[in-house]
Amino acid sequence: MCGILGFFGGGGSGETWDEGVLRRMGSLLAHRGPDGEGYFYHSQQDGEGDSLVCGLGHRRLSIIDLSPAAAQPMEACGGRYVVIFNGEIYNYNNLALELKANGYQFNEHSDTAVIAPLYDWLGEAMLDKLEGMFAFALFDRENGEIFCARDGMGVKPFYYYATEGNLAFASELKALAPLVDLAGEMDKAALRDYLSFGWSPGERTLVPGVFKLKPGHCLSMRAGKGAAPEIRRWWRPKLVAAEGYDRTKTPADLRAFLLNIVREQCVSDVLVGAFLSGGVDSSAVVALMRAAGVDVAGTYCIAFDGEGMRGEGFGDDLTFARMMAEKTGVPLKEVRVDARGMLDDLPKLAWMLDEPQADPAPLLVERISREARADGIKVLMSGTGGDDVMSGYRRHLAVRLRERWGFLRGIAKHSECYVKWMKLEGRGTLGRRTARLLDLLAVDDEDFLLSAFMTNMGGDALGLFGGDARGAMGGFDNALTASRLETADFDMLNRMLDMEMHGFLPDHNFNYTDKASMAAGVEVRVPLADRRLVDWMADVPPENKLSGTRLKAFFKDAMSTDIPPEIINRSKAGFGAPVRSWLTDNGRDMVESVLFENHAVSDWGLDEMAVRRLWDDTRAGRVDGAYRVLGLCMVGWWKSGVVK
Repeated sequence: MCGILGFFGGGGSGETWDEGVLRRMGSLLAHRGPDGEGYFYHSQQDGEGDSLVCGLGHRRLSIIDLSPAAAQPMEACGGRYVVIFNGEIYNYNNLALELKANGYQFNEHSDTAVIAPLYDWLGEAMLDKLEGMFAFALFDRENGEIFCARDGMGVKPFYYYATEGNLAFASELKALAPLVDLAGEMDKAALRDYLSFGWSPGERTLVPGVFKLKPGHCLSMRAGKGAAPEIRRWWRPKLVAAEGYDRTKTPADLRAFLLNIVREQCVSDVLVGAFLSGGVDSSAVVALMRAAGVDVAGTYCIAFDGEGMRGEGFGDDLTFARMMAEKTGVPLKEVRVDARGMLDDLPKLAWMLDEPQADPAPLLVERISREARADGIKVLMSGTGGDDVMSGYRRHLAVRLRERWGFLRGIAKHSECYVKWMKLEGRGTLGRRTARLLDLLAVDDEDFLLSAFMTNMGGDALGLFGGDARGAMGGFDNALTASRLETADFDMLNRMLDMEMHGFLPDHNFNYTDKASMAAGVEVRVPLADRRLVDWMADVPPENKLSGTRLKAFFKDAMSTDIPPEIINRSKAGFGAPVRSWLTDNGRDMVESVLFENHAVSDWGLDEMAVRRLWDDTRAGRVDGAYRVLGLCMVGWWKSGVVK
C-alpha cells in the first residue's frame, strides 16, 4: 500500500506541470510511503505544436516484494507502459501463472507487476480479474493515453481534477494543492451533502472541480486539446430479486468462504496484526486468521481513561477483547487513551482525512496504527465492512420495525410532538435512540432510506444556508440517491445494504480507515468487505441476514463456534468518543473560535444566526445537535489546514 499521484495532458493553464510540481505533490503524501519514493516524467511535442506531458509519482510502503525490483513507477512490456499502484492484489500469484502461460515476462514476485501485462492482454476487461483493494494509473506511451481504476468496493481512494485537456490525480486530495486552489470557495451542494450526512456521499468533494473516482469505476483519457476523461463503471455489487434468493446456503458455507478470503488476504512479506475491539467483526477476523494458521504478530484494543463514554452509548471493549485474545491465544496490546482529551486533536484530524467527517473514530484508528507501526507491524486486519455487508447497523432494525410494526407509523407521524413533550433528546442514549426511531418511522419509504443515513435528528442541512445559497439548491443528487433509484424494485433491507456499499462504506468507513492508518504508515485490510463476499451474500434471504431483531444473524451463526457467546450476544457498540460532553466543556472555546471568529460560517455561505441557534440549543440541551456542530467545526478546521 502506497500513495500515488500524477498528471497527464498538455500542461496546466498559466502554469507548467513539470517535475517540480510532481515532487511537491509527492511531498504531501510522504506519510503514505515512508519506505521510498519514485518519479517518472515524460514530455513530447508533435509536429503541429501539440504537447503531451505525463508525470507519475509514488510513495512506497513495502508490503509484498520488499526488493528494489518492485519499486515504482514501474515500466513494463518493453517500456510501453508505466504503472503506479496503491493497494494489494490478493490473487496475483494465479494471475502471474496465466500471464506466463500467455508469453508475458515480468517480476512475478510483485503484485504491481501483473497490472501492465494484464492490460496489454485484455484491456479494460482485466479489471474483473483483480481481487483486491486498489487504485492505479497506467500510462500507455504508444497510444498517448492514461488509464486509471479504483477497486469495486472503494477501499482505496482516488481523487482527480480535470480541466482544459489536462488531468491531475492522487491518493489524497491534499496532494493536488500545487495544482488546485483548495482554499477557495466551497462547492455548496457538496457542503449541504456533508452537513446533512456527516460525510460526503458520492463523487463530489468540497473543492469545486475535484472529484472522487467512484468505486468500481475506471477512467481513460487520450492526449489532445479539449480532451476530457471518459469514466465508466466496471463493477457494481450484485442485486438479487426475491425469486433469486438461495435458501440452500448455510452459515457453515459462509464460514468456509470467509476462511478462504482471510487466508488469501493475510499474504504478506511483513508482520501482520489485527484490530481487536471485542466486537463480532474484529473477533471473527482474528478467529479466522488463527484458523487459517496465520501468525498474528499482535492485536490492538483501545482502553479509555476518563469519563463520558457510557453516557454516549459506548461500551466496554476491553473486557471482550481480552476474552477473545485468551480464546485464540493472540497477543493483545491495550492502547490507553484519554477519552475526552483525545478530542483536542480533532483539528489535526480534519486535514488528515482530506474530507471533513463528523466522527472522532479516525483518531482511534490512527492511535492503534501508530502503536502497531512502533511494534514493527505494517499490516493490520480489520473487521470494517462487517456491519455493511452482514446487516449490523441499528438503521437496519428500523427496516424491520417499519415492516412488522406498521401501527407505529401513525403514532410516529407525530414524533416531533412526542420528542418535545417527553424531552427524549435530553434523556441519554435510550432517549436519543427512541427519538431517532420515531423520526425514521414517520416518513415514507423513499425518504426513510435517505433519512436513515442523516446525522442526528437534524436531517437535511438546507436550513443552515443563507437565503441565496438555499434558493439555488434542488434535491439531493449523490451516490445514495443513485442507489435508491437503481434498487427501487428490491427488498427494503437489501436496498439499504446497497446504499451502505455505495455511500457509507466507501465514503465514510473506508475513507477514514485508509487516511488515518496511512498517516502512521500502516496498511489496513478488510476481508469482510471483499467483493466476492458481497456477491456471495447478495442472494442470502434478507430474513436470514437479519432474523427478527437479531442483527447479523447469519454471520453470527457462522462464527458461533469460533467466538464466545458473550461476544456473539453483545449489544451493538460504537467506535467513538464522548463528543457531546466534550463540545460543551473542553471544546467550547474551540467551537466558538472556528465557527464564529471573523464570521467564518458566513463566508461558507451559511446563515450565521441559524448556526448560532443550533449551537446555543445544543449547549442548553434543547436539541441533540452535537454531531451537527462537530460537522460544522470539522469544515472550519479543514479550511484552516488548507490555508496552512
